[in-house]
Amino acid sequence: MKIGIITYKKFAERVLLDCTFIIDDLFNIMLSDSDYVKFQIVDEKENLLLSTHYPDTQIKAEYIQVLRVKREVEILGTTYDAYKTPSLVHKTKVTWKTAHGSFKTRKEAQKYADRMNLKARLSIEKFIGQNQG
Repeated sequence: MKIGIITYKKFAERVLLDCTFIIDDLFNIMLSDSDYVKFQIVDEKENLLLSTHYPDTQIKAEYIQVLRVKREVEILGTTYDAYKTPSLVHKTKVTWKTAHGSFKTRKEAQKYADRMNLKARLSIEKFIGQNQG
């Protein structure tokens, strides 16, 4: 039986990977929990099979990365006009970043992140769907 280990800053939680395991809750923790550190899947003999933390991966362990989209704003220039309210107007450039690159629109960045997260989801499901044997 495979066991998932969700590691937080102060403690680790062991989760049984069977038919009752909900991957959506795991991805919600990975993307939105500020205390989340890493997720690992180990087998009965405590061999690491999958990890989201790259230094933990060994020769046989698989590495996955869950991406989130972040907005980055760069101020290109400022103009001052005393007759307008507000008097300072900033010209900005917005880029959307993931771990692998930057995109001009949020839609493109979200599409890329969803595609990579689907690959991560499928590799996790691969270990959940295996029969005991």
